[in-house]
Amino acid sequence: RDKMLTAAERRGTLRESMMGKDGRDAVRVTTTFTRQQHAELERLAKQHSVKVAWLVRRGAERLIEQANGGALLPLDFGQEEKGHA
Repeated sequence: RDKMLTAAERRGTLRESMMGKDGRDAVRVTTTFTRQQHAELERLAKQHSVKVAWLVRRGAERLIEQANGGALLPLDFGQEEKGHA
């Protein structure tokens, strides 16, 4: 007989499948944007055919690079993982 999953286990399984190829090393973060920030992110995402999540992840990468004194790479909209959530 198949093992019955608890609600928490089902949510965990769903989250892992939604997080893509790096899901095992990923941590989900929830944040709040102003309506204006969200609208601008949506506009940029649509303009460059990427998802808002990609913009947020790339922005975080750039902030970390800058804080660590690393080279700031261009956003390269869509050149890496284009449009993946």
